[in-house]
Amino acid sequence: MAEHIFGMHHIGITVPNIEEGIAFFKAVFGAIEVFRTGPFDVDEAFMQRRLGAGPHTRIRDLAFLRCGKGPSVELFEYSGEDSAAHPKRVSEVGGMHLCFEVEDVFASAERLKAHGIKFLEGPNVAEDGPLAGFKWIYFETPWGQMLEIASFDKLGYEATTKERLWRAKSSS
Repeated sequence: MAEHIFGMHHIGITVPNIEEGIAFFKAVFGAIEVFRTGPFDVDEAFMQRRLGAGPHTRIRDLAFLRCGKGPSVELFEYSGEDSAAHPKRVSEVGGMHLCFEVEDVFASAERLKAHGIKFLEGPNVAEDGPLAGFKWIYFETPWGQMLEIASFDKLGYEATTKERLWRAKSSS
């Protein structure tokens, strides 16, 4: 590899309402709003050729949020698209979820349930294999995006390799 890759910088998410998205990430993850751009004054060619956006779309607003020590979350609100469209299921091609490492998934889940967050089944604990020790639970944002919170002290794979995944606890 010719150049050094530093790591993941941010994850971009399109939301139907940027104020709702910002409020959600602040309430759930203690996110800090770092900056906002407001609307972009660009033409259709810019939107299609540089961002891969649909015809006749525009960026209404863009906000960067810092959530703990990991990558930033970039929220977009577009005009010109169906804001009621539901994100893909995690099992579909292009479907995805975001996972946030927390200190204690059980305590975090209880705190978020008190805020009205609805979870899938769990928290769950992996007992064997490479993920042994991994504790997690999935939940859905108000706009239908799947998120996950997880906690762990060590994982099963660590017994068989010197390679390690990125960890919030081990980062400074």
